[in-house]
Amino acid sequence: MNQQKNQMTYDYIRQPGYSKAKKKKRLYIVNRTRFVIMTLIALILLSTIISYISGFIMSEAATNHMDIIVKVVAGDTLWDIATKYNFYEEDIRAVVYRIKQYNHLDDSTVYIGQTIAIPSSNR
Repeated sequence: MNQQKNQMTYDYIRQPGYSKAKKKKRLYIVNRTRFVIMTLIALILLSTIISYISGFIMSEAATNHMDIIVKVVAGDTLWDIATKYNFYEEDIRAVVYRIKQYNHLDDSTVYIGQTIAIPSSNR
């Protein structure tokens, strides 16, 4: 009786519905043309997304500059400083205005020993 019970348990475990390892379904390519077109579209989209993200990261890294700190010495004027640090060869009046805004200055008067920050970008 004991042997018959063990045999029944063994048959119960070996049934196909109770196997632990399930068979994986195979995928078949039904339409080769559609598969190739969809693969190309997916690759184009993926490369576009990657290039957009890398371009955004590179543009952020390229524009992240430190500001220049200038200490005013005798004989310096804001116009002279703006002329010296005019990196983008733009109108000096615009550079002076941007330096004044950046340093919260009311007028163009600078004093000996004063430190002025020169913005590194023209925006």
